[in-house]
Amino acid sequence: MFSEVWNFIVLFAVLSCGAWALSEASPQDPVIRSWVCWLVIGINSVYAVWRWTATLPPSWAPDTWLAWAYLLIETVALVESGIFWLSMSRTRERPTAAPAPAAAHSALQEAGSLPKVEIWIPTYREPLEVLEKAVLAAKAVVHPGLRVKVLDDGNRDWLQAQCATWQVEYVTRPEHKHAKAGNLNYSLALTDADFIVTMDADFAPYKHFVARTLPFFDNPRLAVLQTPQTFYNPDLAQQNLGLGSGISDEQALFFREIQPARDAWDSAFYCGSCAMLRVAAIRDIGGFPTESITEDLLTTLKLLGKGWQTRFLNEALSIGLAAESIEAFFVQRDRWSRGAVEILFLPEGPVRNAKLTWMQRLLFLPLYWLINPFFNLAIMLAPAICLLTGMQVMIIDDVVDVYMLVLPTVMLNLFTLTWISRGRFSPIISTAVSMVMAVRMAFSAVSGITGQGSKVFKVTPKGSQISASSDRLSFNLLMALPLLTLCAIVYGGWVGQRAGPQDHAQGWIIFLGAFNLVHFLIAMVLVEDRPRLRSEERFRIDAPLPLRLMDPSAGTTDHAMVQPIQPVQVVDMSVNGVRFIWPDSAALPENMALVIGGVEVALELQRVHPQAGGQSVVARLVNTQAQQREALIQFLFSGQFAPVVQGAPNYSQALKNTAKAVLNTP
Repeated sequence: MFSEVWNFIVLFAVLSCGAWALSEASPQDPVIRSWVCWLVIGINSVYAVWRWTATLPPSWAPDTWLAWAYLLIETVALVESGIFWLSMSRTRERPTAAPAPAAAHSALQEAGSLPKVEIWIPTYREPLEVLEKAVLAAKAVVHPGLRVKVLDDGNRDWLQAQCATWQVEYVTRPEHKHAKAGNLNYSLALTDADFIVTMDADFAPYKHFVARTLPFFDNPRLAVLQTPQTFYNPDLAQQNLGLGSGISDEQALFFREIQPARDAWDSAFYCGSCAMLRVAAIRDIGGFPTESITEDLLTTLKLLGKGWQTRFLNEALSIGLAAESIEAFFVQRDRWSRGAVEILFLPEGPVRNAKLTWMQRLLFLPLYWLINPFFNLAIMLAPAICLLTGMQVMIIDDVVDVYMLVLPTVMLNLFTLTWISRGRFSPIISTAVSMVMAVRMAFSAVSGITGQGSKVFKVTPKGSQISASSDRLSFNLLMALPLLTLCAIVYGGWVGQRAGPQDHAQGWIIFLGAFNLVHFLIAMVLVEDRPRLRSEERFRIDAPLPLRLMDPSAGTTDHAMVQPIQPVQVVDMSVNGVRFIWPDSAALPENMALVIGGVEVALELQRVHPQAGGQSVVARLVNTQAQQREALIQFLFSGQFAPVVQGAPNYSQALKNTAKAVLNTP
């Protein structure tokens, strides 16, 4: 017994020293990164060998079926994990690869070869408050001769009139087949552009988007340059947990870490938005493919199959809306899951596309969508089933194996993923999100494999289409599981002792149950939408802006009738409001206007709070004129300012949300 404890202490010390050393190293160092990823692959392989040699069920009797099923699920999950760590062993960063924007444009202009670029904004039913940000920000993108086109698949008269006001092109089609891909193909047949930028209707490009992306297309075989999708509103976890900027948004791991790693294997893929595409390449593959509801992924595979290249630039060049409700979250993920699985069986898919490299084939297999939901369900259900029925999921002969192999393997994977993602993966929050997705995505995976279910392209609800909602199926399951797991721990671990004293896996199962309990409670909060109290999201300005005194009898844009005032320090701003610091304690003058892009926007004072050195002022922006609203949107969505994704993490509010969600259960 003493030697076992001593061995555990030594192992714990070694792991702690290794974790400290790793935390001091950069995951961007190619040598360290490669060695660490291969170490994880090696440890996982040792664990897999141990599972298949030392923990096999003794027979095929019915009471061992659960153990066999769990072993198979673990094995395929380890295979998926091995491919993931292999892909992450490399990365490719291009933040300074392109010439500086001004130099890039100057060189092209001097050569007289400035290509034609268009920004396409496909839309179906997005409301005005969402669309206007994408369109007006696109208008401000710097490139001579740039054309902005709104591709309306909803035949909305009001949008056609609004596009005329915005002075952008409005495009619609007589027939509305093949959803987004069909919409893009209709414009593809009409355009004479050399390059197009596709932006979803809820994404606003920064003004230097074209200047930063176009120089990469000096490579004549480059077909797509994808950039990250970043968000100005809190996503599901940030909003419902009340943690705000205390955690990364859920997609940051993919766009900031996984896509650059895929790029190193020539497997970065087009995500449908925030990307520049070469028109000749898209025409070479016959246009945007209509065989899948994820036309972006299939576009990538067709391009790679014809020798074109797809690349990723890890630089935020646009900003948009994250899924704003649990309903929108599942609509989006369901489309991704079904699309990825259905592509598996197509001729251009990773199985049948002979022109892909072996690594491209591996990376485009939809293993994440096919394996993770069922693995997470197995993890969620195993403690309750085992402890209440006495059935085993793992046959362990020596308790030493639990704390010398099982636990270190799990901790190594979690810590390394946190390290290599630079904190964008959270072992607690990310695991809870995976549990929320498990049930729904399992249905999606089965539907994709069997070809059952709707194949209609479902647009993610946005803006005013969103209302606070909840996912009752997931919530009820997540409420039942912690109660069942807690009863199982008490009954099986402390009272019943159903598995007997020789079941060395029981301690691990109890630990797994306790681990699950924490995540079940977090997941319950995630599936209950909190009301979004702001109609518009704020951006942190922290810069002086000019303020003017207005003559009430003059128009708000008449510069001759206003008096200049010393600039005030603006703290943050949205399209509808502003917070700034008034430099003294004197009463504020009436009829003030903030100057944005040379346009005066009247202020309507809301709240004034005294503070050291002046007053904190909150005011509404009276932007009733089109010129004012355009100036505000182009100022805020220019790429100069970071969004205020909420305040500091509110852990007490998160706990209150959990209690409220439980008490309000029907």
